[in-house]
Amino acid sequence: MKLAALLKFEWTKLLGRRLTWVPFIVLMIVVTIIVTVFYNMEFKHFKRMVSTYQITFGDRSEFVNGYFMTASAMNPIFQVLIPIFVAIASGLMVASESEQGTLRAALVRPITRRQLIFSKFLMLAGYSLAVSLFLVMLLLVAGTLNFGTGNLYTLNFLFNNGQDGVSTVLAEEAPLRFLLAGLLASLGMTVLAALALLVSSLVETAAMAYVITLSIYFAALTLRSLPFLDWLYPYLFVTHMLRWQQCFYSHIKTGEIWVSIVHLAGYLVALLAASMLLFEERDVKS
Repeated sequence: MKLAALLKFEWTKLLGRRLTWVPFIVLMIVVTIIVTVFYNMEFKHFKRMVSTYQITFGDRSEFVNGYFMTASAMNPIFQVLIPIFVAIASGLMVASESEQGTLRAALVRPITRRQLIFSKFLMLAGYSLAVSLFLVMLLLVAGTLNFGTGNLYTLNFLFNNGQDGVSTVLAEEAPLRFLLAGLLASLGMTVLAALALLVSSLVETAAMAYVITLSIYFAALTLRSLPFLDWLYPYLFVTHMLRWQQCFYSHIKTGEIWVSIVHLAGYLVALLAASMLLFEERDVKS
């Protein structure tokens, strides 16, 4: 019962922050811009690329549909925008409250520090899921309303499915693939939220929490993009965060996805445990 009251308290604080709603507004603006761009692009580069694999499209309408737009937009947004939103929300959970002087007041209540951190993490996990699924649904609705549906064609090298070839996902399978991709992406964002919560538990200001978290994330993402460091890929948390991309392979790589889920669960437990232990030792002065 105590945890339920604590969750309600944290939920109220989360919803009461204006920054909580900014990502949803930004995503709506971004999706509007994407739809406009898709209306005006001929995708000559894409047609030229797939032609090297003996696939020829006579007109853009043969492959440009709502599913193609959604998959194409998910790649950059889930690698750049969503991590920024999650890092900011996580920084507000502890560091911002310490900066404003409200963290000490929260600890006066009859709760343990571990309960407080755990409740904040649950809120962040729910927030990560909400933002991730909101993006996928928004893209699907905007894409299908403007460009209809059809088979999804993706270049494998853009989705970490190998260096060569084109994957085809049948139209009837696409909605389920997008749901699975959204859930996997939200799991990755939850791991990032746990990392941000750990950083936020150690520093005194929200700005410092954002900067450190995003620096770690983008540094790992940069390492993931260097071909000569391929031996390092399995040990980078971003590798497993990006596993949702393989939902758009011709045949879902179930084995690799399960391996990544196990890795992400391990990172999640380790980061959350570290957050709790370190916050136990933190001297909250204000």
